[in-house]
Amino acid sequence: MLQGKPFIQAQQRRTWGVEGWGWERWAPIVARYLGEITLLDEQVGRLLAALDRLGLAENTMVVYTSDHGDLCGAHGMLDKHYVMYEDVVRVPLLVRWPGHAQTGLRSRAFVCHALDLAATFCAAAGVEPPTSFQGRSLLPLLTGVESTGRDSIYSTYHGSQFGLYSQRMVRDQRWKYVWNATAEDELYDLQADPGETDNRARDPACENDLTRLRARMIGWMEQTEDPLLNDWTRAQLLQGRKP
Repeated sequence: MLQGKPFIQAQQRRTWGVEGWGWERWAPIVARYLGEITLLDEQVGRLLAALDRLGLAENTMVVYTSDHGDLCGAHGMLDKHYVMYEDVVRVPLLVRWPGHAQTGLRSRAFVCHALDLAATFCAAAGVEPPTSFQGRSLLPLLTGVESTGRDSIYSTYHGSQFGLYSQRMVRDQRWKYVWNATAEDELYDLQADPGETDNRARDPACENDLTRLRARMIGWMEQTEDPLLNDWTRAQLLQGRKP
């Protein structure tokens, strides 16, 4: 399952003590995870019902989201560390605002909720956001405009309680590229391989997409003044200096 993946992913299994687990050991963990989600869903329902009962729904924007996901057994791992799989970086973002947000609307637009929600709250309140804000208001999305103007989304990781390990990710509608600064790169065709099991970074047929996404990664790191971008890492990305 982890063939062609960075070594640290297999190490995480060993660190957590889940290496070689079968479904009989994963099932109780998955069951508890689903139970917690069910409990949380019930409490959100109570909150929404109370807003309706008190006549406050139309004046209250309710946002349900998360800072990250959890592997919960996916790829044989737990938690969130050392990976940029969809299980971790693609999180729910649900909004209810009767009379303002379109009911039942679903969107595939790229949203960076850590930045965009602050800008959205300012727009909803009718105030100008601070000039330091980098996010984009989601109000156009909530009223049916199907774009945030982004053709890709990015993510970054710096390490955890298990040690430093830097990653950067860029994803468009089809491809995801993960730059592991000190390990093998990862490239996934999310259209053909939504489970991200086949690392295509070394596949000659994917060279053009790999080169394109590496260049896009450099542009983003320049824009964000990423301290990990320097003459050495720039050459590594541009020239493909990877095993």
